[in-house]
Amino acid sequence: MLREAVSSPRIPIVFLGIAVGFSLLGDMSLYVVLPVAHEALGLSPLQVGILLSANRWVRIGTNHLARSILERREAPVALTVVLVGGAAATAAYALAPGFGLFLVARMVWGLCWSFIRHIGVMTSVTAGEGRRAAGVLGLYTGVVQAGFVVGTMSASVLFDTVGYRLAFLGIALVSLIGIPFELAAFRTLPHRLPTPPRQAPDHPDSHSIWMLIRGFIASCVSIGLIVSTLGFALKSRFGDAVALGPVMVGITSLTGALIAAHYAIGVVGAPPIGAVIDRIGRRTAEIVGFTAGFLALTAAGVLGHTPVLVPSVILFFVATVACKLSLFSGAGAAGSSRFAHMATASDLGAAAGPLVGWIAIERLGSADAVFAIGAALYAVAAISALRRSMLQSKM
Repeated sequence: MLREAVSSPRIPIVFLGIAVGFSLLGDMSLYVVLPVAHEALGLSPLQVGILLSANRWVRIGTNHLARSILERREAPVALTVVLVGGAAATAAYALAPGFGLFLVARMVWGLCWSFIRHIGVMTSVTAGEGRRAAGVLGLYTGVVQAGFVVGTMSASVLFDTVGYRLAFLGIALVSLIGIPFELAAFRTLPHRLPTPPRQAPDHPDSHSIWMLIRGFIASCVSIGLIVSTLGFALKSRFGDAVALGPVMVGITSLTGALIAAHYAIGVVGAPPIGAVIDRIGRRTAEIVGFTAGFLALTAAGVLGHTPVLVPSVILFFVATVACKLSLFSGAGAAGSSRFAHMATASDLGAAAGPLVGWIAIERLGSADAVFAIGAALYAVAAISALRRSMLQSKM
């Protein structure tokens, strides 16, 4: 069972976010290294797409398994077990296995992440006690995103300095540091059992289905399309290194820095954005977020070879943080079952995104279509959120 912070949830939620952030180091490192090093590892572009999405495909089947087990078991022990499992999967990457064993390791990580995410989000939303759900989830998300930043930066630097094998072995060991923080988080939570959130029906209605579709789109476009193809896009334009003033920077390091910037926005922006969402409402935040994301991706696609590109991409990242906080806090507040549905929809989008992006690259030899696909999907999500708001205003 998940415990509730009835006073200030900040300290235990920060500890929990740190633990989860450490668990993500290996996964985020792979997104930086694999697009650049796949040829040396004997992997085709299509196999890269499969490996980068396999952990998400497996979660489509394991999210509800995690929910079912965690409704009957204590979270601390389960979280410790899956944190160790995640570190083991990262150590397996270091062996540079063939495609088959690599795929198994990615699936193991996907199973572990189903448990890690469910515990983290549901603990945060429950601690927020409804009225502050988005704000507390924003605090948790901001801390977790710091793990994304560290993972991307450390992977790029380690890969360029010590090589593939030592980089992933080191990351696997460091990720185990999260376990003491996880134990501290649950020790600082009050020992009173929470009143469970209102449970939504197991079978979502039509409005909830569109909410799940928006969750699919947010993940498909952000961490699916944009992040997973960034390394290839940069390498195809600049080669193995790029000159930044008098300094030559390895393309892997540059990729890591840009992906880290994406998650750094989550670190800085998620807590205040979550607080704003609690004030203006989740529906309004979704409309604004998806509309801004559509405009940003359109500008990035049309004006991608001008200085407009960087601020457009930054705006897209900020908009996506607002969209995801609105969707996940709403789903978590509706209960464990509804959150499991949202997590599965998000995973399906995140799994489909790399495949769509890398298939487009393999067919067209270019990543330029990614912005167009992303803008179209965000337009659909914005229209859906606006329509939902208009229908509710008439009730």
